[in-house]
Amino acid sequence: MSIWRRLLHLIGKRPKPTAGHRIYQVTENLQAVVSSVAQREGLPEDQFVADLVAAGLVQHLGIADFAPNWKSLSKREKQVARLVRRGMTNRQIAGELALSTETINTHVQNIMRKFGLNDKAELRHILALISFAD
Repeated sequence: MSIWRRLLHLIGKRPKPTAGHRIYQVTENLQAVVSSVAQREGLPEDQFVADLVAAGLVQHLGIADFAPNWKSLSKREKQVARLVRRGMTNRQIAGELALSTETINTHVQNIMRKFGLNDKAELRHILALISFAD
């Protein structure tokens, strides 16, 4: 399960994680602060939490820690990753690159695997916070 889903579960926004996943507890005060800041920022709590965790992850790991992941991508995967970063859907990316949606799905899955992520939203958040040159 993704870190985002676990965190959202912890603040009461998602169903309980499936067996085999760790559950962390947060205080009601922390949940109240998250809700308050999200409201002040004008963002839904789930989006705010996802952005917050992604920013914290990048800060904790450091941008340099993602460089090997980026370098492991093929030229085509880097093209797809840049379009994912722009918020494009797989169908839109397929149209942009004149490839099938299935091919794009495969590229996105490979990119997520190479970054150690579980879903496209996580990937989009990480890519939005970091910038890599070829």
